[in-house]
Amino acid sequence: MIDFELVLPDGWVQIPTTPDTVTLRRRVIDGVIRHHLPDSLPRDKVGPWRRMLRKELTEATDEAARQGARSVLLPLEEFSGIRLPGSMLVTVLEGGDEDEDPEQLLASILADAGADGTYLEVGGAPAVRVASVVDSGRVRRKAPSWRVSYYVANPDAPGVWGLLTFTVLTDGEVDAEPVRAVVLLFDMIVSTLRWADRDDVPTEAEVLAQLDQLDQQDQQDQQDQQDQQDQQDQLVQHGQQDQRNEQARSAGAAHRGPSGPDLKDV
Repeated sequence: MIDFELVLPDGWVQIPTTPDTVTLRRRVIDGVIRHHLPDSLPRDKVGPWRRMLRKELTEATDEAARQGARSVLLPLEEFSGIRLPGSMLVTVLEGGDEDEDPEQLLASILADAGADGTYLEVGGAPAVRVASVVDSGRVRRKAPSWRVSYYVANPDAPGVWGLLTFTVLTDGEVDAEPVRAVVLLFDMIVSTLRWADRDDVPTEAEVLAQLDQLDQQDQQDQQDQQDQQDQQDQLVQHGQQDQRNEQARSAGAAHRGPSGPDLKDV
């Protein structure tokens, strides 16, 4: 299967959205929620946050699936104290005209984009970047959003294209410095794109089996850590008890005072 790889910053997640990964998608979402809001936290306090995060991830992945994307990329952690308001859809388009010159197709896209389009190279392949401010009504927001699309040709497979589209929400100031910074971060992620031809792509069942093994190993590691912590706590308690006993003996000796003279010496 022809695909491409991207390098993601810490705190980002890539969730598959193809029709054959529905179960895997739910499993990944569950794992993301457990990672960021673990079961060790008070349920009454994190419950609303879990529900909100699940709703956000589910809506983003469902929308990506409807648009035929292979996956969606989402930032989950704050960046410089700010929660990044955006997502990226990743799509590979196959079955195009193998005889069509990619440069001509990119030139056509560039001409349609006008001042919003830019010609560049991504991963050693010709590409076009189209950036525009769009209405946010689809996501039930009044403020406009930035939508940036990259059309990337596969240099080794004619008729195969990469389409990466990211949307950055705003509070109405589309040229605000924080908004520009988020757009730049998405651009940097796209710049890491590298095409790959994968012959040994695992099935959903195989990936789920691997995740089960990882979960079991993670549970065992957590149990080992808990056992070590319990042992350390016991050692500390024993040490504290010994210290209290010693203090009690010292206090008792001080209360009795010094021994009197031996009667045989009187």
